[in-house]
Amino acid sequence: MNIAAYMSQLAQKIGGVYVPKCTTFKETYQTATKHVVFGAYKGYLVALALTQAGRTAGFVMLVRYPRAPMAPPLQEAFKARPGFSSFFGKKVDGVMVSWTYALTKPKLEEIAGLLDAVIEEVSKAVPPFSGRCEDCSTAEAREITLMNGMPGYHCLACQMRVAAEKQREADEYKAKDANYVVGLGAGLVAAAVAGSAWGWLISLMEADSGKWYPQVHAVMGVVLSIPICWLMFKAIGKRDRVGQVLAIVLTLAAKWWGDAIYFTYVKMHFAELAFSWQLLGSVVRHFWEYQFLSGGRIFVAVCDVVIALAVPWMPWGKLPKFVPVFQTINPDGSLSQTLTDGAATR
Repeated sequence: MNIAAYMSQLAQKIGGVYVPKCTTFKETYQTATKHVVFGAYKGYLVALALTQAGRTAGFVMLVRYPRAPMAPPLQEAFKARPGFSSFFGKKVDGVMVSWTYALTKPKLEEIAGLLDAVIEEVSKAVPPFSGRCEDCSTAEAREITLMNGMPGYHCLACQMRVAAEKQREADEYKAKDANYVVGLGAGLVAAAVAGSAWGWLISLMEADSGKWYPQVHAVMGVVLSIPICWLMFKAIGKRDRVGQVLAIVLTLAAKWWGDAIYFTYVKMHFAELAFSWQLLGSVVRHFWEYQFLSGGRIFVAVCDVVIALAVPWMPWGKLPKFVPVFQTINPDGSLSQTLTDGAATR
């Protein structure tokens, strides 16, 4: 059974709506499929989806409940329930349960049974939604509205109020002064330290053994970009396009500085030379000869460039989004936007 047929049957079973294109679980599962079933089940909001993280297939279930003055003790309740502690997860105003499977998708009856068990525990601590807007608690709101992909009950007035507040936050953030000089200095320090650490570590792993792990070389740019972005943006004071360009350049510089150290150690091993700064300088001057020595090295260099260019889309390099996207779910599973596009600062 293909995904669309499976999710359609699941939607019928719980009385929900199958939405083929949605990103409810995007932040949790970066490679999650976009097929989600939404519904109001026994007074609680639910979202069910198949996920795919790398080669691992899984299923995720979200149960949302009304905001409570104090966080309900659900984690302890689920840990005490046999079989739940291994895949229980807490979300804001909700419970998320996830698990993986090998070949066969979970049976619909098993999912429905698990959903009943989750709601049974939730209902002991938190009452169901009452048909009111969860923001103002006064206006009637019986239609499920997605706010940035998360199901909820939001009246139109509250949607407009929240959007206006977030737009003010976006304008204030954009107007903040950016200290690019300090940010560049911090980024250079982070790039030098991270790149040097990469060069020394990979040299210890490979230089003396004669082995080469191209997969490690190809993806290391992702790892190096994390401390660079964190320290540089913190020093700049905000994330913007200029900072993203600096992050791209510094990520590539850190990776290739580490590669230069690695090439130096490889040359030391084969030529039986001792380390010297003159030797490192010679490698740096002939860096491109080493970098394009073979097809494998060329592939890694291409990966370095592609990863560096992708930094602005990574979680630690993305521009913050302020203005939320509100969408209603149509009976056919399509989504209609109620207000405005979510805006990133520019």
